[in-house]
Amino acid sequence: MRARYHLVVAALIVTLMFSSFVAGWQFQASASTDGEGDLARLVSVLAGGESSPNGIDDVNLRPLETFQEVLNHLRKHYVSPIEDESKLTYGAVRGMLSVLRQPPFEDRYSRFMEPADYRGFLDENQGHFGGIGAEIGVREVDVEQEKIDLPEGLRCPHCGAEIVQPKKYEIVIVAPLPDSPAQRAGVKSGDAILKVDDTSTAGLGLGETVKLIKGKPGTTVTLTLGRKGSEKPLEVKITRAVIQVESAKWKMLDHKIGYLRISTFNETTPEMVKKGMHDLRKAGMKALLLDLRGNAGGELDACVATASQFVGSGPVVYIEERGKPRKARNAVSGNHRISVPLVVLIDKGSASAAEILAGAIQDDKLGILMGTSTFGKGLVQTVYPLRDGSALVLTTARYLTPSLRDIDKKGIEPDVVVEQPESKEIILPLSEKDAQAKAGLEYLRKQIAAPLRAAA
Repeated sequence: MRARYHLVVAALIVTLMFSSFVAGWQFQASASTDGEGDLARLVSVLAGGESSPNGIDDVNLRPLETFQEVLNHLRKHYVSPIEDESKLTYGAVRGMLSVLRQPPFEDRYSRFMEPADYRGFLDENQGHFGGIGAEIGVREVDVEQEKIDLPEGLRCPHCGAEIVQPKKYEIVIVAPLPDSPAQRAGVKSGDAILKVDDTSTAGLGLGETVKLIKGKPGTTVTLTLGRKGSEKPLEVKITRAVIQVESAKWKMLDHKIGYLRISTFNETTPEMVKKGMHDLRKAGMKALLLDLRGNAGGELDACVATASQFVGSGPVVYIEERGKPRKARNAVSGNHRISVPLVVLIDKGSASAAEILAGAIQDDKLGILMGTSTFGKGLVQTVYPLRDGSALVLTTARYLTPSLRDIDKKGIEPDVVVEQPESKEIILPLSEKDAQAKAGLEYLRKQIAAPLRAAA
């Protein structure tokens, strides 16, 4: 027992030397509300504090031992000296998270951010960042032609796990931000990013691809894009810029129809929408056209605060976390239910938080949704800052609309389907070619005129 005690102590001292384990310890402490992580429990036991029910025997150090063995071999025997071991740690973390992309998890969104990436992420949530101005995501690829004819119920002879068809994913443009370098260069929602400069995205995660695309303002990046309907890949050269995101814009249209476009959900969005709605009401708004097209989402709290200005009260969204009861995120008190005719424009670029808002409006029958089906991202990610300035983005929950619809990988279907016309040019909102906006405005004009006819 004494020898075992010394072995455990030695293993603990070695493992705590590396930032990956420190980061893991911190993540366990911050992410878990039901108990402590392995390292935290072990520290408690050795320090004489409260122990877990099973004591030291409950602690599994085998993953740390394996990592340590591999690290020792790299230090001693690798052909070249390794000067920066943080690269090994970060690579190990990315490798661990990459497993989550495969069955049975199939998680497209959990990722790791190095310190520089995390700083950029924080800037983006505050309403400004450097890059091309496009939201990117991950999409499953149809690989029918690559399928292997596997017998039903085939299992691994060693571990007994069922062997299933491998899945393939690609990095895609969810939506270019309005008036961004990406939009001006002709990048469109749904474009697959095949290469960033000379680097193929095959095998890259979302975080790695974002890191390649971002850069100093004034520099250029070339994206090789795969676009539906195009026989050959497209090469698009984009000049990076500092992207100042105006998360909401508004104006009054003819017939006193207000137009409000929400392009993202960040810290500025609730107040901007509040100001926009106030200005439109003050100008005599009789109906509202809410444009969520190309809105790739953003912060959940910002979305709930924004949605509160439409639903007034009650649940905006339900959150389901592992092992916990379903929890409603209710509208922020002090808001009022929208009382004018409402049309919400959506498309395949509407994702995540935009789908939460659209789903709440549809379920509460506050207005009608027009356009095409949304992206279908019904999972919630939590950001866990780590001690070295990096961060873990982890899928921690799924969300359901107020009527308990799970829209992940399905999207939200519009009440009225309106397709945009085929065009090689970008169709700008409210332009002559914007068939979806035209249909929404026509519907609202009829809604405004209906009470007048009834009164006559």
